[in-house]
Amino acid sequence: MMTAPPDMYPGCTWADRPVTATTTLVIGTAATVEPRTGLTTRYAVHAYDPRTETALVSPDQREDRAGVVRSVPEEECTRRQMAVEDLDELRLVHRRTRDDITWLYTDHCFHAIKAAFTVGGDQGVPGHRRVYRMWMQTTEERTYRFIVRAPSQQAAHALARSWWQGSPSPTGYTGGHLEDGESIDLLSCEGARDMPVWPYAEAIADPV
Repeated sequence: MMTAPPDMYPGCTWADRPVTATTTLVIGTAATVEPRTGLTTRYAVHAYDPRTETALVSPDQREDRAGVVRSVPEEECTRRQMAVEDLDELRLVHRRTRDDITWLYTDHCFHAIKAAFTVGGDQGVPGHRRVYRMWMQTTEERTYRFIVRAPSQQAAHALARSWWQGSPSPTGYTGGHLEDGESIDLLSCEGARDMPVWPYAEAIADPV
């Protein structure tokens, strides 16, 4: 079994001090989620200060629950300081020099300062670190929320169906986690996030 390449330089302290974009490239992305509507606003990050726990950001895109992405009008793209506590997500990218990538397959070093389940929250996240939050209703009208570790949203759906329903059989499904005769009626993804460490034994966790 192949080991996934590291995506952060071991012991990197780059994000432990104030950092500012020195070129036209931004140093990361941030996001906020409107709880009532699920609208996710994504920001470009131009600077980050861990001492004051603030980030200099500018709005970039808005994405609704249906996955429709719209660019923020240019007149609204003003840079402003935001407290990290007011952001639902903050991910920084450390672009290293070529002689500084001994342990990396790429010259990008990723630092997840804060992560939340957001629409499109798997964008730019390595496949082995993607986690999806799912909502499900069964044919018996029971509802569940749970998280799934999978390389894509499609894979998360397939894994959830297999884990809950089991394998098809002449009499329905066998080997799943639902009651006999019960199956999935509705299954949707509520968001995704970056989770570097998965502490659970199975690929599905926290079913409530």
